[in-house]
Amino acid sequence: MTLNLSDMIAFAIFILCTIVYHVYYYYKVFKLPKYIFKGKINIIRRTWVENMLKPGNAIVAVQSFRNIHMAASFLASSSIVFIGSILYLIFNIEQTSGIVTGRGTIALPDYMVFLKLITLMLMFLMTLLNFSLCIRLLNYLVILIGASPETIEETMGVSAVDYITGMFSRAGIHYTFGIRGFYYTVPLIAWFLDAWLFITLTLLVLFLTLRLDYGK
Repeated sequence: MTLNLSDMIAFAIFILCTIVYHVYYYYKVFKLPKYIFKGKINIIRRTWVENMLKPGNAIVAVQSFRNIHMAASFLASSSIVFIGSILYLIFNIEQTSGIVTGRGTIALPDYMVFLKLITLMLMFLMTLLNFSLCIRLLNYLVILIGASPETIEETMGVSAVDYITGMFSRAGIHYTFGIRGFYYTVPLIAWFLDAWLFITLTLLVLFLTLRLDYGK
């Protein structure tokens, strides 16, 4: 295993840019929504829900949910394909190590390659989990949007608009995290080539997400 300083620095920066930043992002969305784009969209989303609950608008809401559902389903299926491909590489780690390290078609297992493959697979697993949760919430939303607001309020103890908006916002967060999982697979793939390229692309993806989060 050839774990050098550049790999350690690269992995630490990656953790800061993914897990640490997005814990902070999640906090901002729900606690300080007016200071981040996603939070502002959630505020606007409430008015959309109010309009969709008016008579005659349910079909428009269902079609909107269906469009998001189809996109999330396709991306979740893609994640499964990538996970299966990575598992194949892991189970054939000797051959994979030989190809990646340039030592030939067969080589002793390189555990740094194994670590990189595991990290990449975990990112796709996180992506799959988030898209799956998004699909689950969208299935509930289709039912809720056609239900009686009075029944929702009586059953859940909050207004129908607040309950549906909250669930829709959570679905949106899972969709966002799923998409960002794909973003961050780009620097992870670059890690197989060079640790400093990994750092550069990680910072570029972070810059992109900052533009998305704090842009108008």
